[in-house]
Amino acid sequence: MGNVVRFAAVNTKIKSLEGKFLKDEDYLELLKKKSIPEMVLYLKEKTSYGKLLNSVKPEEANRRTLENALRRNMVKIIDKLLFYLTDEYRDFVKTLFLKYEIEDLKNLARDIYNGRTERAIENYSFIGKYSKADPERLIKARTIRDFILALEGSEIYDYLKPLLDGKRENLFRLEMALDTAYFTIIRRKWEKLSGEDKKVLSLWEGMVADLYNLQWIYRGKKFYNLSAEEILNYTIDFGYKINFKKRKEMCYAKDLNEVFNIAQKEGYGFLFKKDAQQDIYMERRINRFLYFKFKNLTRAAPLTIIQIVSYIWFLDFEIRDIISIAESLKYEIDLEKAKKFLIRPL
Repeated sequence: MGNVVRFAAVNTKIKSLEGKFLKDEDYLELLKKKSIPEMVLYLKEKTSYGKLLNSVKPEEANRRTLENALRRNMVKIIDKLLFYLTDEYRDFVKTLFLKYEIEDLKNLARDIYNGRTERAIENYSFIGKYSKADPERLIKARTIRDFILALEGSEIYDYLKPLLDGKRENLFRLEMALDTAYFTIIRRKWEKLSGEDKKVLSLWEGMVADLYNLQWIYRGKKFYNLSAEEILNYTIDFGYKINFKKRKEMCYAKDLNEVFNIAQKEGYGFLFKKDAQQDIYMERRINRFLYFKFKNLTRAAPLTIIQIVSYIWFLDFEIRDIISIAESLKYEIDLEKAKKFLIRPL
């Protein structure tokens, strides 16, 4: 099947869905609100989120209820897009659930590790969507070991099983293993696609891996008491510009300036501003870079799988921005400062 036929219907659906994204003026109006209930009321009355938030009472709304509703909607949309695809393409798009399932699994693992006993399934919308793990069993886990065993039978379990080594529970090791699982599984899926789709996904996921590796190497050297060998061992084993040789060079660098210089040469110097706010805005810089890269890729490769991938990422970016605005209202952060935390520039 050629890509014109394969993507004609789904691209039409995506164009329709993109028309429902918030406008810049919606962002600005949300930023001007005085509380999360006011924000939810605006979303219900003035935007396409009205129907989605129909069951959310503005006066009772908080960050958690808002995010849960938005994430549940995201699950439904990905399910709808699967309807338009077959075979290995359907299988690949299913794998996009994994990115968000991994995030939910990390959040649940942190709750378990920190002893939070009140945990609700609705707070982890993506768990089980790709892995087919039993959310009920995971929610009941009391230790990280219980958590890992609850994933037995899923594709993720194979990457976590080595952690059942009798050592002290280590949340860090678990999170790194989950990241490895994601990149390994999604790479295996995209390699089954046709040439042009494989090429554009290799470029995209390679850039994502570069950025995650840079962030990890920087944090590993600055915040964790790890050897260069350990830092290298936890890096993602592929990239777009940063290959194994360059990753190794950064891991063994004598100081962070050497890391910054290599990043600069490869076009990623924007990550490191070398100021007091560098760590605060690093995640936002990564996501904003990817936001603009997606804009370019969707124009350059209109009849490829990247249209579906980009729509899902853009939806995720918008959800993250909405939650960021909710946080800024909760903590009474002024409008101009709150804008700096947004992925989408205003």
